[in-house]
Amino acid sequence: MLLTILSVLTSCIREEAPNAECDIIAVKATWLESNKEILSGSPIISNNDVMFYVKEETSIETLKQLDPEFELTYGALIVKENRIEENGTRGIYLYYRTTSEDGAWSKTYRVSFTKQTVIDVNAVFGFENFELNQPAPKGKYNVWHEVDANGTRLNWWASGNAGFNFTGKGKTPADFPTSSDSAGFKGCCIKLTTRDTGSFGKMAGMPIAAGNIFLGEFISANAMKEPLAATRFGLAIAPSKPLTLTGHYRYTPGETFTDKAKEEVAGRRDTCAIYSVLYEIDPGNIVTLDGSNVLSSDRIVLVAELKNPGEPDEWTSFEIPYVPANGKVFDWQKLEKGEYAITVVASSSKGGAFFEGAVGSTLYVDELKINWDNK
Repeated sequence: MLLTILSVLTSCIREEAPNAECDIIAVKATWLESNKEILSGSPIISNNDVMFYVKEETSIETLKQLDPEFELTYGALIVKENRIEENGTRGIYLYYRTTSEDGAWSKTYRVSFTKQTVIDVNAVFGFENFELNQPAPKGKYNVWHEVDANGTRLNWWASGNAGFNFTGKGKTPADFPTSSDSAGFKGCCIKLTTRDTGSFGKMAGMPIAAGNIFLGEFISANAMKEPLAATRFGLAIAPSKPLTLTGHYRYTPGETFTDKAKEEVAGRRDTCAIYSVLYEIDPGNIVTLDGSNVLSSDRIVLVAELKNPGEPDEWTSFEIPYVPANGKVFDWQKLEKGEYAITVVASSSKGGAFFEGAVGSTLYVDELKINWDNK
């Protein structure tokens, strides 16, 4: 009997399939500690990018010598590719290729080191700079970025597209909840659509996916087990005190509002969300707000939210003031010390973070601008 049990156990061990994942899940703490003199804030890890911000005085030649150490999904291997590209005048790209334990899957990560910068006080977010998440033919959905006056690419914008990709329902960029549309208020715009996630989403308790765009990062590795924590709102890029948020939008709600169980809620109509939040951070250990507290955290200092957006079918302009929250007062010294983060968020379903909304709800947003105190 003992020999039989041992035989069965050995058979089970032999038959366990090698891991098919090949993701970078973290930067090793020892490497971060040894390079803390040049790093600014925490690294941002997304589906195919790892982004580091570095201090202004760091030279490009110093950046080219860096070789980060990563934590990977179980069994995966990583190799640094022999290429370095400059990102404008303020940063570089390194490239790493990961391979899964079973050898069947691999991906290329673009690792950027960029001198920390802030939003230009005259910047207008027109969403003209976008591309596929990976080079063709593998890329499926759009990602957006900004470009500063020196030609440096700034990967500030995130969406939940990487999470929707797990459903298998996105074949082209237009199938995803967040996409580009050429019929903007001016040039291209962001099109946000609440999508059905199909049998995969229903099984996971996530029957819909609202279209969203925000300043921050989306952690696709957390999308299934901790969906609220996957959306990390905010970056330490505020140049001054924000006064108003302006922009243009149009919105059409879907026909049938459903709850998290995908049951119809009679009489309830979907609505969109457009807002911005400035909140306190520790620049040495940035803890961002997420889907659970982005509008409720006691760290929020100022908030601008579009109330009663309605359902305008033509482009409609808005101007929303930033108002104090939690009894807090904006502190210029905290700004100088990098102790504030800011985000701008738009969503096709206000309750989308909790999987409540109407499939088909569509929000178009364009020409967003934060107006700053010129002090």
